[in-house]
Amino acid sequence: MVRSFKLRMLLVIFLVAAAGLAMQSGESSRRIAEPVIRFMLKDYGVEQKIASFIDNLRDQGRLDLVPARSSSTLALPCEYITVKKNYGWHWNSKTHKQEFSPGIYLEVNHNTAVKPILDGRVIEISSNEEGRQVLLEHNENFYSFYGGLDEVFVEEGKELVKDSLIGKTGNTLYFEIRNQDGPQDPTPLFE
Repeated sequence: MVRSFKLRMLLVIFLVAAAGLAMQSGESSRRIAEPVIRFMLKDYGVEQKIASFIDNLRDQGRLDLVPARSSSTLALPCEYITVKKNYGWHWNSKTHKQEFSPGIYLEVNHNTAVKPILDGRVIEISSNEEGRQVLLEHNENFYSFYGGLDEVFVEEGKELVKDSLIGKTGNTLYFEIRNQDGPQDPTPLFE
């Protein structure tokens, strides 16, 4: 375990040094290095740590934030009991490997109504062994994915508003948010 940590730390140091050199060496190297740096920042939760730091400053009375208002605030997709599995890397005890979960698994009551997190259009309806699935496009590069549905009440191409009913769940809802960079962590929506 310690050796594995040392190897990972050495790899991180190497990647940071290589990215730093690439950022300084020219435009073509910079185009390669920037996505790597963006991925590393998202993978280690830097955005959440910054948000937590700002919250701590506000709690200490050192920061006054002005609330912003937007018609595009995200809504919860459904009522849920608990989060069964979070977004990110997890150890799978069956396969003895680390696996990445690009979404979040929610424990829900059977037949829980599922609604879109934002207005959008139904892009795809599919199914797998866990139930039916719906993919919504909210704008050009922002998508939400709902899995584990027992019933689906929408059709492909249909425009939805936040209060529309997508479908009803089994006992688990799988939920994922995606953008042009791939899956995004939906955890802050459920805190």
